[in-house]
Amino acid sequence: MSSLTAKDLNQLAEETGLNKSAIQDWHKRFINECPTGSISKERYINLYRSYYPRARNSDSYAQMLFTAFDEDRDQALNFREFLRVVTVSQGSDEKAKLELAFKAYNRNQADTNLTRKELQNALVAILSLVETQDEPDDRHETDKRQQTIDWVMKRLGLDEKNEITKKEFVRRSKGDPNLYEFLAFHCVPKPNCPDGDLRGKEKYKIVVHTGGEGRKLIPIRGAGTDANVYLIIHGERGDSETIQLQSSQTNKDLFENGNTDVFIQFLPPLGKIKGATLWHTGDKSQGWYVDNLLLTNETLNKTTFFPVQRWLDADQFDKKTKIELIPNQTPGYTQ
Repeated sequence: MSSLTAKDLNQLAEETGLNKSAIQDWHKRFINECPTGSISKERYINLYRSYYPRARNSDSYAQMLFTAFDEDRDQALNFREFLRVVTVSQGSDEKAKLELAFKAYNRNQADTNLTRKELQNALVAILSLVETQDEPDDRHETDKRQQTIDWVMKRLGLDEKNEITKKEFVRRSKGDPNLYEFLAFHCVPKPNCPDGDLRGKEKYKIVVHTGGEGRKLIPIRGAGTDANVYLIIHGERGDSETIQLQSSQTNKDLFENGNTDVFIQFLPPLGKIKGATLWHTGDKSQGWYVDNLLLTNETLNKTTFFPVQRWLDADQFDKKTKIELIPNQTPGYTQ
């Protein structure tokens, strides 16, 4: 549904318990991401990658949830399917959450028993989302992962049998607060936004070009930096919180000479962008040449360009590592 009628709003409000304003907010963001009114599996997986850029692997978890959401099994999610599951996963009805989890872990088979193998696959998908790329993928982490899986299996009685009914899954999970927290979506990390709540947020794509001079972006020797990089966006309606640019969608090693690093951030509405503050915390050996910064509010389809074309270097030029930027104006160096 690419637009909501009054009848649609009434039906969805009755089905989900959400107020009409909340439904319209979810619909606006859904249609912004999916103008056709539905979302393919590939697109859904890519959305999860942008929501959880630091996850070790978000694909398996996204595929698992997609299968659970796709009620008519047409390999696409419409808004009604999407909203129903969002409502349950973010709501407070413990039984509904656990029934949804059972269905997701059981590959959309709500009325058949959940096998130990299917649950183990689901647990690996959850842990791959919870674990970050910063954590070492070594024997110690593998052992910790297996201990968690063994703990879940034992609490559900699957250490002694090969499958569990939905009724028993719900009963055992509700009776164990720690198990409930893990299995009913509470262990899943929050999306990539300051307070972890996507409601009312706008999606920003932040693109940073390191090195290069002129239109051809010729690499500049030593232009890259290993320092931590931060950004504040200034809008007519307020400023963003300090954003650490640390999970590029395009490069494993950030801000290398010649890189174009892309970051996704979900922020409260800022209004028209008036400026930005960009800085790094490196020492004299970590100078950084920034060619430009591009901010795109993908929710509103508005782009703001900042030509930087200068060094942020504690040992050269004006020795500044923090600069104020104005759209379409090169900041230059302080005399």
